[in-house]
Amino acid sequence: MLLSFSEKQIGALLPAFLHIDKQLNISAMGPGILRHLPHVRIGMPCAEAFNIVNYDTAQFLQEGVNVQPVSLIARDIDVHLSGAAIFHEAGCLLAVRFAITEEMFADSSMDLSDFGHADPVILSTMLIVLQRAMLEESQANAIELAHARQRSTDLLERTSRVAGYMAHDFNNLLSVIRLNTDRLSRQFGKDEKIGKLVEIIQEMAARGSEITQSLMTLSLQRTDMRQPLSVDQVIHDNMGILDSLVGPNISLKLTLNANDRKCVVSYSDFLNALINLLINAREAMPMGGQIALSSSVGVGLIKGDGDTDADMAQSDSYIAIQIADTGVGMSDALLSRAFEPQFSSKPNGTGLGLASVRNFAVETGGDVWLESAEGKGTTAYLHLPILKTVAPLVAVSSAVAHAGASDALGKKRILLVEDEPYALEALVEMLEAEGYAVTPCASGEEALIALGQDAYDVLLTDVVMPGQNGTEVARDACIAQPSIKVILMSGYVPDSAALQPGWLFLHKPMESAKLLQLISA
Repeated sequence: MLLSFSEKQIGALLPAFLHIDKQLNISAMGPGILRHLPHVRIGMPCAEAFNIVNYDTAQFLQEGVNVQPVSLIARDIDVHLSGAAIFHEAGCLLAVRFAITEEMFADSSMDLSDFGHADPVILSTMLIVLQRAMLEESQANAIELAHARQRSTDLLERTSRVAGYMAHDFNNLLSVIRLNTDRLSRQFGKDEKIGKLVEIIQEMAARGSEITQSLMTLSLQRTDMRQPLSVDQVIHDNMGILDSLVGPNISLKLTLNANDRKCVVSYSDFLNALINLLINAREAMPMGGQIALSSSVGVGLIKGDGDTDADMAQSDSYIAIQIADTGVGMSDALLSRAFEPQFSSKPNGTGLGLASVRNFAVETGGDVWLESAEGKGTTAYLHLPILKTVAPLVAVSSAVAHAGASDALGKKRILLVEDEPYALEALVEMLEAEGYAVTPCASGEEALIALGQDAYDVLLTDVVMPGQNGTEVARDACIAQPSIKVILMSGYVPDSAALQPGWLFLHKPMESAKLLQLISA
């Protein structure tokens, strides 16, 4: 046929082609026309089947020369075709394709066979439609994933709350058991039979505490809040970790002389501070060397950042921890910026290690600083206040008089808040036996009334209570009596109970000796 191409070959390239003879009748057409426009027949005048957009059909076909763009619309069916009109001596070849719309793909009225194999328009359109479909599917999946994640988060939060409150109730019961076994031990400690029974009950309470610890883990509770810890003991217990941390090319020399003195710190925070300081020492010795880790007891001042008295924190005694390396040392410029957050001299460093050590030291009432010289190594000094231990106060003594808070007999006054009656009774008996003047309250509301009537040295309160919780009572107490010391006790701390710096925390089930140590300090 035209240009030595057969009708079949042209149909493969352009399934919607039309050929118009000199009499303006349709003399050939592609398979796409046969399929979608069944009313169009060979020999039919073109003008009866199609309109040429913006032109009279007969005039366009009679006057056309060479190649011209053309757009057609079928008369009986809403089908558009576009392409080129190629004129020659036998007539006109309308090399057109179906105009592509999204509706074609939506209603599946056309398929790939209606377009040429290498038709760039259909390929690009299909790519766009495919990308849109993938995007819509991705959006739908993202929405479903977000909903599923939210459902999982909600379930985890509900499970966490339930586990936390279960742990609180169990720990309350265990606290009552431990406190009352302590009462038995104090009253009948010389009776061997009763003493044996007390040991058995206390052992069972300890096992119960291990079970509630699992509930605390499920409740996502942090169980390492500040408590009295022996610095030497923590270092000794973690020597395996610390030794492996410095690596095989560095020897770790240990000298512990704090003699079991204690600081009120978070176990994990203290250990993290040691690890950060050891990592910095290790990084300063890429070829190996020695790190000397030591502890000792000092008396006097804890060093501050500046040189004035205002920059020095007065402390009767402190534990001094030193970590000295034999590394490359630091210049004065690096030394002055060592504790800056996000500043690091290492290529891959975050600059958060020493900054976190500084935060830890300051929060515990201590300080940290470095001494270094290039080529002579670096020494880190971490000073932490020692937990003071004093004897219980019973009679009036000028050495222990506390203006405004002690009662008429010189006893220290404690405001005790506990909603569990048996625990409240046992705590009152224990504290009074140690020489303290105790005002017991069964609720936060009672405690607020008591705060308005008397002055107190210590507020000892449960956290989770009906009505006003322990942290709310503590905030109001600190406003009413700024000098009051706060000790919180609980087996579970909900997220809403925000703890404040300076407050001490004791996890239930608690040991009587540990509680008395905190109060006396």
